[in-house]
Amino acid sequence: MPGLIGSQGIRPGALNMNRIFRALRYRSEQAQYVTYHRLPIYETDAYGVPDGDEAAPELLLPDLPAIIRPAVTADYQQERAGNNIVGAARIYTPNINTIKNYPNFDQGNFTGTAQFNEIEGWDRLITNYRTIFSVPTTGTTNWTGTGSVASDGESLTLTATGDGNLLYQTTAKNTLEADRLRFKIRGSGSVELKAIRSYHGGTNSAFRVNWDNDNFVLLDNNWLTVDVPFVSGTSATSIYQTGTRYNVPVTTGISFDYENDLRIFRIEYNADNTDTLQIKDIEYYKSVSWHVHSLKDMTDGYIIFNCVRTAGRDDARRRAE
Repeated sequence: MPGLIGSQGIRPGALNMNRIFRALRYRSEQAQYVTYHRLPIYETDAYGVPDGDEAAPELLLPDLPAIIRPAVTADYQQERAGNNIVGAARIYTPNINTIKNYPNFDQGNFTGTAQFNEIEGWDRLITNYRTIFSVPTTGTTNWTGTGSVASDGESLTLTATGDGNLLYQTTAKNTLEADRLRFKIRGSGSVELKAIRSYHGGTNSAFRVNWDNDNFVLLDNNWLTVDVPFVSGTSATSIYQTGTRYNVPVTTGISFDYENDLRIFRIEYNADNTDTLQIKDIEYYKSVSWHVHSLKDMTDGYIIFNCVRTAGRDDARRRAE
């Protein structure tokens, strides 16, 4: 790609976003898929104070292609809580019409979601800073389910015998520094995603965190990326499919502690006999959250945002506790 990437990085005047993204993704970690996140918007009273009624839901959409050029990735300045880490980056994304029409953007055509017409100030672009633990799907070791379980060397397939679960159980695996859980899932037939469970420190319900989403049927043979927060204190999150949001309440058992080791990862589902459920790329990861600070440039092909990293956790302190 001579002329498009020079010694000073990307030359915006010659930028074909999709071509650059494909090339850079193979050559560096600057090109990656990120999770776009906008917090819920609440109604306000006559004084401008939020009244607790939700005016627009959370937007949480994985698999947005982006090129990230950090200026400062980690300036370890400790502030009030002793855990703030600040940084800055310039982030390139496709233009908004391209984003809203990606055929595989969270497996949905996002043009139907009226709340999303542009990436705005303080929206977040969440990246995988480091994978803490990957749940293996290259074989069937430690996997069981309500039906037969097989692996093609990349993904795991359950052939269901009715409603049930698919679970991975192991000896203790460290997930201490993880703050998000991500995986890809798809169904064939009428498989309905019911819930996600993660057990830490024990194997009964007191030790688990639950993502109990509104049940919905997975699209036949289309991979859906699920990316949810793995933190204490989160009350709800979202899964989007074909532009439709499914609410995901988050609850924890009385003995759950995210600092404890992983024991079980489990998917619960409704299915008919011989329906199939597939899953892959399961990872507990530590994220970096880039907040949109300003718009640098906008063309028919791409958008450039100046972004800041406003907070991060002091993991050395957490490990010592």
